[in-house]
Amino acid sequence: MKRTDQERIAREIGRTQKKDAIREKRINGKEDISVGGYAKLLEETFMWDDETIYNVDDDGVLEILMDMKEDLSEKECEAALKRAIKRTKVRDRDTPFDDAMLILQDA
Repeated sequence: MKRTDQERIAREIGRTQKKDAIREKRINGKEDISVGGYAKLLEETFMWDDETIYNVDDDGVLEILMDMKEDLSEKECEAALKRAIKRTKVRDRDTPFDDAMLILQDA
């Protein structure tokens, strides 16, 4: 069997496993624990205006940050935070990001 055939079969197996995992997650009703899922949760929880995000140290946001720290690596946590803050389209993005990262490091 050629290497390209082996790679193709490995990709197909990977796709099948991913589809099964997604199907199982939908059946069980589990929350999305990916970077995008946490970014969406954070965006829904944040309160902001055009300038900045106000509730970074709120209990709801803290709970999401703690769950995120358990489920994701530090690099993925940063990516989720950046994505959530970017989606809010606030002007001051550095202050909420720095505050949230400080909370993650202290916990």
